[in-house]
Amino acid sequence: MDEVLSYLPEKIREKISENSINNIDGIEEIRLRLERPIILKYGDVEKVIKYSVSTEEIISCLQAICENSIYTYQNQIAEGFVTIKGGHRVGISGSGVMENGKIINIKHIYSLNFRIARQVLGAGNKILKYILNVEKNTIFNTLIVSVPGAR
Repeated sequence: MDEVLSYLPEKIREKISENSINNIDGIEEIRLRLERPIILKYGDVEKVIKYSVSTEEIISCLQAICENSIYTYQNQIAEGFVTIKGGHRVGISGSGVMENGKIINIKHIYSLNFRIARQVLGAGNKILKYILNVEKNTIFNTLIVSVPGAR
């Protein structure tokens, strides 16, 4: 979690630390929206932090995410997210810049959604009997589709 928090401005880090429900490591998402409260997501529970995120803080986060070279991350930004150290993803919302029917950039960024990557031990135990071919000691061709955060 420390690696994710390092991308956030100090004031936002403080607010998250002060307001995290019992365990800061249990946070699955951190939502920062311009001039709106911060939202921390723990499974099905959301904690709203009454703190208005400023334009400067959004820009500061984006610069940290892009290692102070937003141009280098242009393609990822146009896809709507940037993957940061640790496999975490930061969703980016703003006004899309279109060219030939394709988004080539996002400007006026107003929201960043940090999705914390983590290992969930035992998450696949229930489906193992459906994907393992015990007789042939192989795995069946399998595609698993799910909404984010499903258990």
